[in-house]
Amino acid sequence: MLDKEAVLFYADEPVYFVEDIIRATPDQNQKNILQSLRDNAMTSVRSGHGVGKSAVESWAVIWFLCTRPFPKIPCTAPTQHQLYDILWAEISKWLRNNPVLKEEIIWTQQRVYMKGYQEEWFAVPRTATNPEALQGFHAEHVLYIIDEASGVSDKVFEPVLGAMTGEDVKLLMMGNPTRLTGFFYDSHHKNREQYSAMHVDGRNSIHVRKRFVQQIIDMFGIESDVFRVRVAGQFPKAAPDSLIAMEWCEKAAKRQLSVVEERIDIGIDVARYGDDSSVLYPLLGKAKSLKYEIHHHNRTTEISGYAVIMIKQFAREYQQASIQVKVDCDGLGVGVYDNLYEMKDKIMDEVWKERCQKAGLNPSVPEQRIECEKIPQLDLRIEECHFGGAGGKVDEEDPVEYSNSTGIMWGTVRKFLQEGRLQLPDDDVLFSQLSNRKYIVNKDGKLELERKEAMKKRGVSSPDIADALALALYDPNNNWTLDWW
Repeated sequence: MLDKEAVLFYADEPVYFVEDIIRATPDQNQKNILQSLRDNAMTSVRSGHGVGKSAVESWAVIWFLCTRPFPKIPCTAPTQHQLYDILWAEISKWLRNNPVLKEEIIWTQQRVYMKGYQEEWFAVPRTATNPEALQGFHAEHVLYIIDEASGVSDKVFEPVLGAMTGEDVKLLMMGNPTRLTGFFYDSHHKNREQYSAMHVDGRNSIHVRKRFVQQIIDMFGIESDVFRVRVAGQFPKAAPDSLIAMEWCEKAAKRQLSVVEERIDIGIDVARYGDDSSVLYPLLGKAKSLKYEIHHHNRTTEISGYAVIMIKQFAREYQQASIQVKVDCDGLGVGVYDNLYEMKDKIMDEVWKERCQKAGLNPSVPEQRIECEKIPQLDLRIEECHFGGAGGKVDEEDPVEYSNSTGIMWGTVRKFLQEGRLQLPDDDVLFSQLSNRKYIVNKDGKLELERKEAMKKRGVSSPDIADALALALYDPNNNWTLDWW
């Protein structure tokens, strides 16, 4: 493919290789990264979203494969989606850009290799969920590619350090800086002198639309962690007064949980102000988020109607599951609770009749009545909840005491996220609401959450979705109240 003289030239000129051989046009940020990879053993790049990280990583893989004899290039990322659907697909795309590359380098789902040298001259994908993902790659020429490095466990990084003593062993790690701890964070802080640590602000990238930047500013504010991580490419603020860390939300969005489908909890937060929203948030098995609904400027009867529709929908989809509906009854929510409580028996009866009809039975026919009675009825409970209720602990082992039930509810979300027991949608609005609520320790030594009015004064919208999630996760009869202490 390349003669010896060309290989020697391009081995030291990755930018020219990308332009001449891959036939791509790197921007200045991408050029700087490629040149750093050439000049340094370890390059760490923190950046905003959409700046062309996957492209430059794929170019690096192809460059290293074509300009080194018998190289090994292990690539890893926190999830299969990021590794296979994005990075690995990006490599395939750029190989197709030049027929000569496509002829000489073979792309498969399991590895990319030089034709005729499948076992000795290759790049391979290894998901970072395996602690041994980067172990066992011994060669004279090795390039480690770590995508979305902030989400990769430190155990995965450990074998890389031991391998960096080779003459031509290189490390390129890139990602959005979502965590304030770990290998990637340290490469930009206490261990920075060991790396070529680079920063790409999305506002300075030709690949990031100005409209996207402005939308993030409008939705979350320029001082928010969402803006810092997803646009500016900066690590989140060290904010000890935020109850829930954004990195927990990011992890929960990538989490896959096995769920027992025996219970559905629906939290309903009813809007009390003109610019607030009413939200219905369902959880499956107290672990998996289902699609939530947002409604604006609706009467309580309408919110009740939407709840009935959701209840019946889940009763059809999960016939063995009990359904527990938890309504915030402070303010307008009491009307929704009253409506649902009064309709409870009717809803259960309608669901039962529908199940009978689906089984080909008519409960009005005496001969079929006995068979109908064998069909399970919906176990439906309507629970009254109060954000301003008594305080206490999330559970017996919890060292934190909350001043009221709002703290207990949000503390439950916090605990589930910390312990890896909750899956969330990849939703910036929800992440922002969860991570932007602050707390203080009051004079009684209890943790007190910021009031919604105070949040609005500092430009943060009401956390309606997060409140509905907290209601769904909350069990009003199980919390450890401490009023008797």
